[in-house]
Amino acid sequence: MSAQRRDEGLVILGAGLAGLSAAYHAGPGARIFEAEARAGGACVTDREGPYSFDRAGHLLHLRTREVQRLIQKLLPGRFQVLARDARVHLMDTEVRYPFQANTFGLLPEVKGECVRRYLEAAVSEKKQPRNFREWTQAAFGKSISRFFFEPYNHKLWTISPSKLSLEWMKSYVPQPDCSRVIRGAFADIPEGGGYNAKFWYPQTGGIGILGQALSASISRLRLNARAVSVAPRRRTVDILGLGRIAWQRLISTLPLPVLVAILEQPPRRILEAAKQLHANSVIVVNLGVIRSRPNKTHWLYFPEAEYSFYRVGFPSNYGRMAPRGRSVLSAEVAVKAGTGWEGRKKLAGRVRRDLIKAGLLEKKDIIEKEYLQYLPYAYVIYDKNHSAARKLILDYLTSQGITSIGRWGGWEYSAMEDAILAGKQAVIRK
Repeated sequence: MSAQRRDEGLVILGAGLAGLSAAYHAGPGARIFEAEARAGGACVTDREGPYSFDRAGHLLHLRTREVQRLIQKLLPGRFQVLARDARVHLMDTEVRYPFQANTFGLLPEVKGECVRRYLEAAVSEKKQPRNFREWTQAAFGKSISRFFFEPYNHKLWTISPSKLSLEWMKSYVPQPDCSRVIRGAFADIPEGGGYNAKFWYPQTGGIGILGQALSASISRLRLNARAVSVAPRRRTVDILGLGRIAWQRLISTLPLPVLVAILEQPPRRILEAAKQLHANSVIVVNLGVIRSRPNKTHWLYFPEAEYSFYRVGFPSNYGRMAPRGRSVLSAEVAVKAGTGWEGRKKLAGRVRRDLIKAGLLEKKDIIEKEYLQYLPYAYVIYDKNHSAARKLILDYLTSQGITSIGRWGGWEYSAMEDAILAGKQAVIRK
């Protein structure tokens, strides 16, 4: 993953992983502007007293040798490779993830129903699914869908699974074969499955060290530099406090609706398309607890509506995020976009109560630090309007000399590795 060359005339907006990767591979000629006071985007780690808190769960699931080599070059010896230990908390027990292959541990009548419905779906006449709910029912049966996929994805995306399209899934939903589903109902099988069966994570420092390492290699990075206007015809961008900057090529990692909002005189069809792009927000309630190990897993999924969070992570189980005898818990709560977090204190109180109800905290536990984070853009929502609106906007931007990349610039469900690769690909001249 070499490439550093001098790319004069290239301006990059946003110093998350995609923007940093683009600047790194473009070489010293590229200029990159970030609105925040530090680089990294969502790939940052906040230090609060003796505790380190990532901005939600950020783990590296690496498929390509080129990104593996880049990580090893930037941070030699700092990352470890771990086999995922994730569970689904359901009916007051924990079963291995992915749920569809691991119903062992549930009540006999429940797992029996899951297997029976799965087999019925496997031999039934296949119809073209129109949405994610229909797909999960056809792929795994109505019971597995009802117990896990439907409630969990409703919590995560904040809309009904019947309104989700199938575009986002790619390799993100494991599809075990029939024998694995049956075996997983009658035995506890620790073998992993899915795209995140293994992950890379720093031994110390949190995931934020990756953004720090990338930004340290970039010479023309400006922080506290928010783009307020982009003029494609003039090939300029106005940066708050810095004035007008000329560009020959512009790479943006800003959320797509944000970029459209600051374009000078975009066509009405582009403005209307931007209104069709939807996302949710996430509030992360991080707790620093004086207890060594509240749970042995890496993270837990919570599909049931009685719990406020959709996932609880235990970063201390895969990185040094707290002193000895202490640990970090991170509970993630999805909310509708625009909800804000004015009610965060009330939410944090409910999260604490739910953690106690789930058996992850005890009333006697001493919570030494409570630290909340708000991600205004968390997950792109793949509804019926997503594909057409996204394509229309991206095609228009390309025609104007603008390349929009990354999870939010590309308006897609993607991983950290995808962002790094997108940054590199954006600066490769064809």
